[in-house]
Amino acid sequence: MKDIKPNEKLQLEFISFIQRILSEGDFVATYKYALLNAIADICIEKLDVSTNESLKIEHSLLAEKILQLYWHHAMPFSNLKSGADALLKQNSGAQSKVISVLYECQQNNIRSLGQLKRSSYWHESYRAALNTLKTGPLWRLQILAKQEECFLYPHDKKPQYIELKSGIAACFRRFYDLVVYLSKNAWLQKIQSIKYNQALIGPQSKLESFLFGEDRQSLAKVKPVLVDLQKNQCFYCQKPFKNDVEIDHFIPFSRYSNDLAHNFVAAHRRCNNNKRDFLASYEHRDNWIESNLVKHNQVIESELSRYFDCSADQSIAVSNWAYEVARSNHAKLWHGIDTFVDSTLTAKVLTFKKKHGEREDKIEANKSEKIVEPKPQLFYFPNLKIACGHFKTGDESDAEYMCIPDGVGKVDPNKHFFARASGNSMNGGKSPIFDGDLLLLEFITPESAGSLQNQTIAVERLDSAGDSQYLLRDIKKATDESGNTCYQLIAKNPDYETLVADESMKTFARLKQRIQ
Repeated sequence: MKDIKPNEKLQLEFISFIQRILSEGDFVATYKYALLNAIADICIEKLDVSTNESLKIEHSLLAEKILQLYWHHAMPFSNLKSGADALLKQNSGAQSKVISVLYECQQNNIRSLGQLKRSSYWHESYRAALNTLKTGPLWRLQILAKQEECFLYPHDKKPQYIELKSGIAACFRRFYDLVVYLSKNAWLQKIQSIKYNQALIGPQSKLESFLFGEDRQSLAKVKPVLVDLQKNQCFYCQKPFKNDVEIDHFIPFSRYSNDLAHNFVAAHRRCNNNKRDFLASYEHRDNWIESNLVKHNQVIESELSRYFDCSADQSIAVSNWAYEVARSNHAKLWHGIDTFVDSTLTAKVLTFKKKHGEREDKIEANKSEKIVEPKPQLFYFPNLKIACGHFKTGDESDAEYMCIPDGVGKVDPNKHFFARASGNSMNGGKSPIFDGDLLLLEFITPESAGSLQNQTIAVERLDSAGDSQYLLRDIKKATDESGNTCYQLIAKNPDYETLVADESMKTFARLKQRIQ
């Protein structure tokens, strides 16, 4: 029999990495939890997984697992609403594509995944799951603190599989119960946190907050004290407050769920939301110690002791523990908006002289901090050809990340993306677009599009096989022969005829910039 128990060092590194995924990953939807669960399931469903073997998992198998995991989620949850409105959402935006297609299947009397596989709905459902995986969670699960850290599997997007590194499958088998428990618990909390869902779920959505949450009423007492002590400046960026003051737990509440008076700082809403559950950099930690535990220790105790525990020693002990765990896990520390530092570069253990409140620094390592400035990136869809000719079939599979070139203005990763032009219909006029040019585009919907007059837009329609086709054109409002308003799709190259938009077409994106 093969040895299936991974070595102790790898086991510790594996648990640390799973912990980091859940605390440092960016979870705007629930897909990453499902992917983590799916990988764990597949690892225990495979026979003869040994310690030193890597494991290939086909994208197709992952897609089937995603459909299996979301099957019950696609059933109406509440009697308060009807139809699709009774479905729980998996993100704060529009309903998940996977949920929508599975709901449609169930409405057409498909009652199991096995039945779905044998039905005419299988192709659409499978494709929705596969595209969802490739455009998001497969390549974003291991992005921690905005940086790729491929501990579980390399981000090799060419083959139609992922390959778990040596010993990782064995770790998933060894800690299956823990991984599934953590991923499903975090998944549940994500669903409960979505405002739309709270009206469907009812009062139990507040149960965790009621039992273990922050005392919001008492936190209101903290704000005026800290704003005064910090001279009306954000603790992190040192810029003045306006009407955007929030109270932050310096050691995040998710790491240590007890309120200590010395652990509070006042911060801008933007800084607080961006820091989230990360530990702050050592520079911020030094400032926190100097401000809250030395300089303003007495004031904090006198003003807040009736509401919270006040102990400088306890606060330091919790701080030492949190940063020790961060160092052992090689976690990133938050330094500023989307900026992180390495937790292993500086390490301090602190104690206090109780008589005078003076600080003693026991320096374990004294290396200078290096601020990591991650290069901004956007999604790039190599298979999504924006046709500069006639309508051309394309899809959003095999999504990649691409660094934003110099000279590109402000972009939003949730809205903007890169794709290639295909064809020559737009290679005329003052701003020609040539075949193969890299285009910066912005996703738009009828609600967000605004006026499209005299803009260059990408139009989408379905071909006879149900696949998406795309076309890039200038748009102009006009009047048809009957005197009705219509929209013309105009090519910059006069060799291509003008088209009139019809109901089969929908606005997909607008051109922001041709990248030189």
